Amino acid sequence: MPSTSSIVLGLAAAGLAVAQSAGCGGAGIASGTYSVQINGQNREYTLRVPDNYDSSTPLRLIFGYHWLGGSMQNVVQGSYYGLEPLAQGSAVFVAPQGLDAGWANSGGQDIAFTDAILETVLGGLCIDESQIFATGFSYGGGMSFSVACARPDVFRAVAPIAGAQLSGCDGGNTPIAYLGIHGVVDSVLPIDAGRQLRDKFVGLNGCSAEQAAEPSPGSGSHMKTEYSCSGPPVWWIAHSGDHVADPRDGDGTLWAPGETWDFFTNVA
Repeated sequence: MPSTSSIVLGLAAAGLAVAQSAGCGGAGIASGTYSVQINGQNREYTLRVPDNYDSSTPLRLIFGYHWLGGSMQNVVQGSYYGLEPLAQGSAVFVAPQGLDAGWANSGGQDIAFTDAILETVLGGLCIDESQIFATGFSYGGGMSFSVACARPDVFRAVAPIAGAQLSGCDGGNTPIAYLGIHGVVDSVLPIDAGRQLRDKFVGLNGCSAEQAAEPSPGSGSHMKTEYSCSGPPVWWIAHSGDHVADPRDGDGTLWAPGETWDFFTNVA
């Protein structure tokens, strides 16, 4: 019998959507840390299942990739980039652990890791397979972009935060809903790197070319551009700060989780 991931990827390639995963109606999987062998290496990831999980109700699935030098535990401690509280039990969250605390994706091994996680989660939990998302900061943003390139018919949308093309782009010819967040004075991955990721999907998604508004450095503000697209939507949010996973306005307002959740649930 074909594996869950091969079924999902095969149906996706044929342009078909599957509403409920194979895990619906099953015994389920508990929250915790799990491991899988990829190319002879033991790879770990954390899984967060809502306390009110019901195997008859398909949930969203959200991947949160950590930054260089970070860890899956850091993503968990940050409530999966602030999205878990907003989900209110409507999503399952995954935080994978990168090799050498990064996402070089050599030979596609991190995409293979993502596929293996998908196989386990879709086979063991009730997931709405049309509602699978990814986000991440810095190197994790690069991995989210790589997922958008390699698995656009599995993931519905991605939201890189201060990302760049660091984890490759195998494929990269299929539209996917895209939200990019970047600081105008990013001293680690300059904003031009984020603009390049955005512009790839502006082109692929049939969006009208327009000059995205961006705030002045240090102004304590952010600006959002919602492109007009014939395909999946593209949003670009530029903020006035540096290389941070949780940008805030001058009054301390934390806005990125809410914008990302809105994009994933109402726009993509």
